[in-house]
Amino acid sequence: MPAAWAHDDVQQQSRSAQISKPSAPISGAACKKAGTKSGVFTCKKVKGKLVWVGATVTPVVDPLCSAATYTKQVSNLKCSNDSVTFSANGLPGTAFTTMVGITATNQQYPRPHNYQFTFPRTPMAASPTVPEAGPIGVAVNGVPLFSPWTQNVLLEHTLDSGELDTCGGHAGRGDDYHYHIAPTCLINSLGEKVIEDTKSPIGIANDGNPIRALGWFRASNSVEGQLDSCRGMRDASGKYFYNVLTSSKWDILNCFTNKVVNTSRDSWTSRKDSSGNVITGAKVAMTITSMTNVEASGTTCSVMQGTLRNQQVIQSDQSVKTISSPVGIFYCDPACYGEFFEPTAKFPGGSAYYELVTTRCPSGFNPASLPLLTGYSGASLGKRQP
Repeated sequence: MPAAWAHDDVQQQSRSAQISKPSAPISGAACKKAGTKSGVFTCKKVKGKLVWVGATVTPVVDPLCSAATYTKQVSNLKCSNDSVTFSANGLPGTAFTTMVGITATNQQYPRPHNYQFTFPRTPMAASPTVPEAGPIGVAVNGVPLFSPWTQNVLLEHTLDSGELDTCGGHAGRGDDYHYHIAPTCLINSLGEKVIEDTKSPIGIANDGNPIRALGWFRASNSVEGQLDSCRGMRDASGKYFYNVLTSSKWDILNCFTNKVVNTSRDSWTSRKDSSGNVITGAKVAMTITSMTNVEASGTTCSVMQGTLRNQQVIQSDQSVKTISSPVGIFYCDPACYGEFFEPTAKFPGGSAYYELVTTRCPSGFNPASLPLLTGYSGASLGKRQP
């Protein structure tokens, strides 16, 4: 066979192969038999004509990367292949009442912070670790989550010590509001559909695993019997999550399954007294019945009212009086506050004196409208730091 003929024969075979190779369906193009499938396409009748219809592929979205997971208190949500980041001021919003119901207060007020949170998208392997007193994650409203323990030398559940409000939180020594148990008010506000049907997280743990509240509204959705010792399990897709205890004491997690990482940065301005010392607050037997913020001449005055219960109060003559009565504590700035302080001098355990400073209160704030005690005016007693 001449070389030229052989060349033509190869070309003809190549063209025949190209012609015989079936082409992939095109969405909307005509097809012949209903129900025929080709890849992701199915032949269906649309408006009286048989055409190829492609399958709808719904992308799997990580709920921790979805703005719909978070409340409006969270901002600047960003996701990369490695991490989830967002910002928050650490306050749950005006829809929730904070501090009310506390029976043992350190006289700290929920004040704005400047949190920057970063969590790993893929939790890192590690041996389980039991959290100590301190942060364990953050709720989807940007309020930090803490372990249930107080900061005492002997670990005590904050629920037992009377330190938590009706939503499961309180303000810490840095005036930082946080939850020590499952955020009950937040979960109730998210609602049954979000919690039970969507199975949306209510928070993120410091090892990057989501936290859910399955069974909160529906006992039939409870996973309590499937949880491991850390209060975690895997969902149908294989994703690990923690699930809060849906009954008293509403614990969030018992231990971290994966590696704990540093997830937050914060900055804030500490409150100071008239001498320029940082105020950390003394613990007093006071049942808090209201917490409000009063805006006065550009200054935010934080006010808590309640009732003292057999509180030992040091008088100006150094005597100690047991008081059970309505009382107000407040803080505007170093020239306007009224709070209890624990003395460095020796007095019966639990004693405190009431320091009232009203030398220059901002216009628009009237401390006299509050149920104040007579301020201590005797010799200096010092102020004990925690």
